Formats: sequence, C-alpha cells, structure tokens
Amino acid sequence: MAANEEKSRNSDLIRPLEHLAGKKPPAPEWFEKAIMAPAEEGEVTVKGAKIRYTAWGPKTGRGLLFVHGGRAHRNWWRPFAPFFAQHGRVAALDLSGMGDSDWRDQYSLDLLVDEVFAVIEATGLDQGARPIVVGHSFGGWVTLAAVEREGVRLGGAVVVDSPLGVPDPDEGYTVIRAKKKEHSKHPNSSRIYPTIEEPITRFRFLPNQPAEHLYLVDYIAREGLKQVVSPDGSDGWTWKFDPDKGKNFSIQFERDLLRAARCPLAFIYGENSMFATGDGLTHLRDQAKGRSPFIMMPSAYHHLMMDQPIAFVSALRSLLSCWPVRFGV
Repeated sequence: MAANEEKSRNSDLIRPLEHLAGKKPPAPEWFEKAIMAPAEEGEVTVKGAKIRYTAWGPKTGRGLLFVHGGRAHRNWWRPFAPFFAQHGRVAALDLSGMGDSDWRDQYSLDLLVDEVFAVIEATGLDQGARPIVVGHSFGGWVTLAAVEREGVRLGGAVVVDSPLGVPDPDEGYTVIRAKKKEHSKHPNSSRIYPTIEEPITRFRFLPNQPAEHLYLVDYIAREGLKQVVSPDGSDGWTWKFDPDKGKNFSIQFERDLLRAARCPLAFIYGENSMFATGDGLTHLRDQAKGRSPFIMMPSAYHHLMMDQPIAFVSALRSLLSCWPVRFGV
C-alpha cells in the first residue's frame, strides 16, 4: 500500500466523516423511517437539573429504558428504539451533563441513578411489569449502579460492552476514582467552532474503531452539537457534553454484582471490542454461566449498535423475547 493511501485509511479510521467535508451521507430507508417515528419529548427535574428524554410507544407491556455512553446522548438510541415500541413503552434519556440535559456543579453515580428512575416514572415505563434498563459502555455502569441500589424495581438489566474489572466478592471494586484536586467550572471551556461542518469532520469514536455506516456516525455527531455565541459575539457550534464531567466523579460497587444481583442481568459484547478480552471479561463469562445470558456479537466493535445496527436490534429483540425468566427459581 502506498504511503498516501495508508495515511488516508488511518485518517478515515480516526475521523470517519472527514472526507465528506460536512456533507450528509446517504442513509437506508429503515434509518430514515426510524428517526422520523412518532415520539414524545419531555423533561423531568432531578435535584435541580432538567433531564431530557424521548419516549415511544403505548404505556402498556414491559417498559424499556436505553441509557447512553459517556459524552453521548439519547439520540444514539433514536434509530433503534422504534423497533422495540410496537407492543410497549420505550424511552431514552440524556444523563445530566450530556445531550440536552442540564449540567451540574458536581456529579455522582447516585444522582445518575436518580435520573434513571425519575425518567422511568415520568415516561410511565413502570405502569406495567417492572421495566428493563439497557445501558451501553458508561451507561452500563449507571445501569449496574441502578441494579445495586434498587434492582428490585427492575425486571432486568442489559449491559452492553461496558468495561468491567474483577471485583472482590465482599469489597466490590472501584471503576473510576475521583481526582483530589477541585476543578472549577469555566462557562466557555468547550471549544467553539465557527461552522457545524468543522466539528462533524473531526468527530471520532472513543475508543477508536472502524465505521462503515457513516449515516449513523453523521447523525449522532450532528445531534451531539448545539449552536452557541462565541466570546466575540459571533455564532458558533460546540459539543453538548460538559467537558468537566467526571473530574470529581467516582464509580464504585460495594459488592460483586454478578454474584448478588438484585434483578436478572444479561450481557452483550462485540467480538472485536477492546473490552471483550482480559480478566474482567473472563470473570464475567464465568459468572454468567447458568445465571445470565451472554451474547458475543461477531465482527462487532465497542460501539456495536453503530457498527452492526440490524444485528444489534435482532440480538436484543431475540434476548427480550425469551428473557428475563422469573428470577430466583
């Protein structure tokens, strides 16, 4: 391969939309239909912060809540949620500090769990059977925290490609430790771009991975931006997430949830994900045997719904069609 071809391939991998220069790529019919599906937009106030959500479907059957990953937003789930809304209520939220929800001076895992249950109540996900929560990556940690604290209120929880360690069975484990130094808020700490095309061309996945379905990448990039006024008074664009979120933030589980879960657990991982290897995943797979469904999606990376969209929908639909069974029997 010539040097310039190799450089181009690596550039596309790091910034998959760069070569489009801000132009929207073509999208298949299923995607256009899904993002235009009728939905309800709303918000609920949780400990002083407005938390935005979107809901689909009738308030019947078992509710289903989607929780996004770090620096993401609820619209990561908009192309997929309608596939689950024909016979029941489905919702997705923006966690505080991300998407269209308010930023906070301080964040905590407990507050994020409060937001999850507040949206469950506000959208009526709990009006039928106990709802199921599906969390991707960072959202999987939030989902597990909800299970640890109030799992009895849930019918089940699906963790999607979250990096997990090997916990002490009695002590649990810490995923993220807060930094000791206090970090002050800076209202303009996010970079402001003069045009919407510039940040879209710079968008990339964290962790990095190939991106074949550029219409999905373009969509989540556009939905992750907001228009603002620059310090010089000109219009500009910036990412919606709070860049200070996480600097004074801890994620710690007090027990090995895989051995003492308070509701049924299921797991979906991408075969090519960087989190699909190591001692943490080995422990997870060992504990899942006989306890929890464990799905490994072939040829999928960490952001598997963006990487294998129809396969992800099919896998989750199949899982929910026969799971959870009655817990504790």
